[in-house]
Amino acid sequence: MRVNERRLTAKGKAATLRQLQQAGFHVPAFTVIAADCEDSRLSDEVARMIAELGLPLAVRSSASAEDGARCSFAGQFESYLNLSTAEAIESAVRQCRSSLQTPLIEDYCRANRIMADDLQMDIIVQRMIQPELAGVVFTINPVTGLEEVTIEATAGLGGELLAGRECAIPADSALLLQHRSQIINVAYQIAEHFGCPQDIEFAVQDGIVWILQSRPITRIGSSGISGEWTNANFREGGVSSRVCSPLMWSIYDLVWDSSLNQCLKEIKLLSDNFDAGMLFFGRPYWNLGALKQCLTRIPGFVEREFDTDIGIEITYKGNGICTPATPWNMIKIVPTVLAIRRFIQQQTAASLSLLNGGYEIIHRRYEVVPDDPETTFEALIEGDYLNFETNYFRTIFALSLAKLDFKHFFPNVNFPALMSNLAEVRHTAPMRRIEQMAQLDAFDPHALLAEFGHHYHVGLDICHPRWDEDQQYVESLLNHVNFTRRPTTNDTPHGNSADVYLNALNAARSSIPTWQRPIFHSKLKRLRHLVWLREELRDQSNRLYHLIRKHVLRIALNRGLGDDIFLMTYREILDDDRSNVQRRQLAGRRFRNFTPPNELGRSRTSANSHAPISRLTSTLRGLSASPGIVKGTARIVRTAREAVHLPADSIIVSPHTDPGWTAALSRVAGVITESGGMLSHAAVICREFALPAVLSVPNACARIPDGSSVILYGDEGIVELLE
Repeated sequence: MRVNERRLTAKGKAATLRQLQQAGFHVPAFTVIAADCEDSRLSDEVARMIAELGLPLAVRSSASAEDGARCSFAGQFESYLNLSTAEAIESAVRQCRSSLQTPLIEDYCRANRIMADDLQMDIIVQRMIQPELAGVVFTINPVTGLEEVTIEATAGLGGELLAGRECAIPADSALLLQHRSQIINVAYQIAEHFGCPQDIEFAVQDGIVWILQSRPITRIGSSGISGEWTNANFREGGVSSRVCSPLMWSIYDLVWDSSLNQCLKEIKLLSDNFDAGMLFFGRPYWNLGALKQCLTRIPGFVEREFDTDIGIEITYKGNGICTPATPWNMIKIVPTVLAIRRFIQQQTAASLSLLNGGYEIIHRRYEVVPDDPETTFEALIEGDYLNFETNYFRTIFALSLAKLDFKHFFPNVNFPALMSNLAEVRHTAPMRRIEQMAQLDAFDPHALLAEFGHHYHVGLDICHPRWDEDQQYVESLLNHVNFTRRPTTNDTPHGNSADVYLNALNAARSSIPTWQRPIFHSKLKRLRHLVWLREELRDQSNRLYHLIRKHVLRIALNRGLGDDIFLMTYREILDDDRSNVQRRQLAGRRFRNFTPPNELGRSRTSANSHAPISRLTSTLRGLSASPGIVKGTARIVRTAREAVHLPADSIIVSPHTDPGWTAALSRVAGVITESGGMLSHAAVICREFALPAVLSVPNACARIPDGSSVILYGDEGIVELLE
């Protein structure tokens, strides 16, 4: 197909078709009439197109916002098929253009918060094909959320089917069965090309699957997924921030499944095991519904409070499930209360043992990778890794129990501020070391790598390189980090974390009756200690994953596997079973650019069915995670590498942050994320840096324009847009 150079800037459907054509997919030849083509030149343009493409032709819309990741405009514009005269083509072009001003489009734009006046309409003029089969194919089921291809097709042209005026032929139709596998293969290839689930219009002629359009599936339900699942904490922990490698999930789930079930049994809230974790869209989720079912046995449980604390999107009205604190319920829960107290005490002691030399014994055992690491790999994973990570997860669980207990007794205190000013945590040590280097004016990246080479900036997944493999990132960090005081509003400076903590502590003491103060101090001390323990163990956990990565890389080198080794489970590595590598590689590519829903399940109406996104709302609300008030410039960033280059007055706006962002958080003015809870790593680090933060702001990246001025009220969980 020849395309005039002046039309290469076409957007919407035309841009997608051109990209598919350039990638080698079968797309009927087409050309584009630009939105700014004057009506007086239309006849000449149509004549040229007929000479180039022949007859008959089809005329299709290509609006600038059409077929986007957020809004598809599906069914909003007409397509005109089998046009055999210049007059008919010109008429169809004019009708497509005029459709931008219809009440239907105005209503659609208003509902989806799109400025209708900003829309432009290019027109696709395309060679017409005469198919024996046509229809649509979804690379995942848009209603159930199951990862299964769904095809709706009809014999001949698909226009009536797409318009809803004709029923699809049965799935077992001989005509559909004849072409089904070919359609599925092409659909998967397109999803692999774009990296997200696709809604594809196709037509089959002479055994060739022709692509008429492809767009992201903008609304994905989850009615086929039993229960309620979330990636909260997994996402902020770095394991679910992007597609998870099969190797990482095989070792992570080894710990997660047994740990969660065993913890619940020990505190007498569970009798029979459930599936604790599962992969959806290539990312790990955990069983939120099953955990809630256990916690509802505790008197005083309020679903809304639980969901808010860990950053779960609330889709129900009121407080959700609540368990009343009746005398009978209080009597029944006594064994659990005693078991929780015992569990927290025992786990605290076990964690301290690991910190006081226990982990170093493990580290020395595997620090030097042998020439034949296969001999130690099984013991590393199923022995020391399993034992250490189990203790780490149990510490997280103990912390969650202590938090629920503290907030039950003292719901009205300034919880985020009371979690400020912890003892120094290891994860901030690199920034303290860089600050020392800055004071001495002696930056030494090699010394930094030798001490902190186990840190990462992409994600926890062991398929990603660590600092010691990415010296360029560390040098960039040294070049851009500064230690100037972050800007705050002049009338309400938030001071350092020690001031924040002491002020909150004094305020809490004055609001609590004298007889309750010893209980308050005891529970607060326990909770703060557990937060510190978790952060310390997190750093040692990162060191352990670093060791595992080094062993895996050596095995890959010995076997000539390269990065394919991360597409194998750890058991497959032990057995040298490579049979699933190619299938998993392709499956992972289909979701690499997909932003999955944070929660899934039948109780969730649809994965991407948030309220219409609006940039017109000046006040956004989220979770108060770190106190303070700051005014700055909002910057939309999605990776830690982007964030370290931001000016000091920047307020990070991101879907989430994980431990790899610590260096970036040390230098900005504030943080806004779409997910995260009050005890997430991001919240802890922000409080340690006295950095105002509001987490779990729905659709923050879409609602806050990049470069806009905002005020962040960390104490109240409010973000105010000034422009």
